[in-house]
Amino acid sequence: MTLAASTATGLLFGLAPAAHTRVTRLVTALKEGGDKGSIGTARHRVRRGLVMAEVALAVMLVTGAGLMVSTVYNLTRVDVGFDRSRLVTFSIAVESTGQDQVAGGVNRTSRVRTQRYQQLLVRLRAVPGVQAATAMSGLPLNEQFLSENTRIDQYTPPPEGPFETVDYYQSVMSDYFKTMGIPIVQGRSFQSTDAASSGMVAVVNERLVNTFWKGQNPIGQRLKPNWGDWVPWFTVIGVAKDVKQGAVDRNAGTEFYFSIEQMAVAPSPLGRAPATVNLVLRTTLPPSALAQTIERTMREVDPTVPIARLRDMDTVFEESIRRPRLLAQLLGAFAGLALLLAGIGTYGVLAYMVAERRREIGIRMALGAARSSVIALVMRQGLQPTIIGVLVGLAGAFSANRMMATLLFGVQPTDPITLATVTMTIVLVAAVACWLPAWRASRLDPNVVLRTD
Repeated sequence: MTLAASTATGLLFGLAPAAHTRVTRLVTALKEGGDKGSIGTARHRVRRGLVMAEVALAVMLVTGAGLMVSTVYNLTRVDVGFDRSRLVTFSIAVESTGQDQVAGGVNRTSRVRTQRYQQLLVRLRAVPGVQAATAMSGLPLNEQFLSENTRIDQYTPPPEGPFETVDYYQSVMSDYFKTMGIPIVQGRSFQSTDAASSGMVAVVNERLVNTFWKGQNPIGQRLKPNWGDWVPWFTVIGVAKDVKQGAVDRNAGTEFYFSIEQMAVAPSPLGRAPATVNLVLRTTLPPSALAQTIERTMREVDPTVPIARLRDMDTVFEESIRRPRLLAQLLGAFAGLALLLAGIGTYGVLAYMVAERRREIGIRMALGAARSSVIALVMRQGLQPTIIGVLVGLAGAFSANRMMATLLFGVQPTDPITLATVTMTIVLVAAVACWLPAWRASRLDPNVVLRTD
């Protein structure tokens, strides 16, 4: 496809000049041509049309690039709900050991997994430079949207909703909210004593409270996963700040936090601990400095479990906005190339026009025309197609940018600041491209021009 397009383009623009040499055009060319070196009016129009097309395409591309750059900038300033500075994360997977039998009403594998996680956290918290450590089932900014059916006590959904669903289930271990830097806005977070509590406890986020219990005190409210009638009710003990669990550019969803320690000792089949967890350390050390220590600690706890994706949370954040950043870079590269071609095209057409009208300009200057008036004349000839191209490009940008509205964040397709900046940039580039031929035209010596022409 690319080869065919390149071949067709080469043939089209290669045959275009040959078309002007046809015998049937000879008489017209002679009539239109006058002085030596002049070209026909039709060719003038073609060149000016190409300049206008280049400018229009440049306006569309630069506008799209500007909107994407604004999108990336807005994404980098989003409050994700937690303090991602000085956080290092990695994941581990503790597979089943074949001991899934229920002992004393408790799932043994779930308890063994949780004990390993606790041992690893205790050792990691003792590492110099590590200030806090925790583990969770889903890593914020990367968690999958679930929309789990959930029973909400004392809530009857209206016909139009919202219905009894929770967007994210998050299983966490002790010190989760402290380590992640997630504020508890009401109530308290999980404590080590919750594992021995007779009733199941939960932490929810502000979005869930405002969705189902707006205007009510959420502490003491009850909810439970719709896994079966055997599932007990969970009592809300705290409300956490909203966190961007799915992605930076998505709205925060409703969240239901479970305590892994409590779930591990709960009666089967409720008792469960995730086989794969993400561990997060708040530390003053970079991931590279912690890598060997983490691997050695993991071998001491369980040499069969590998460590995966050791990185800091800033890297996780950058990966979450990688797609819009890549689009901004691609559009920016194409926009820069289009801007360069538009400037070169404007300069080339204007320089050719000045060379063609040397005799006219010499006569004007011989009759007393000021150099400034010559510059104004040439600049006007060059900026006219630019202005038309900008207007056409803005009209095209209005239509094209609406199609990329779903890719934008915090900026509208018709953002006036972006459009004004693009217009000023294009006009400035065109003015610079026009200035050099205009300045050269104003430096012509009328005596030399009239003598040679």
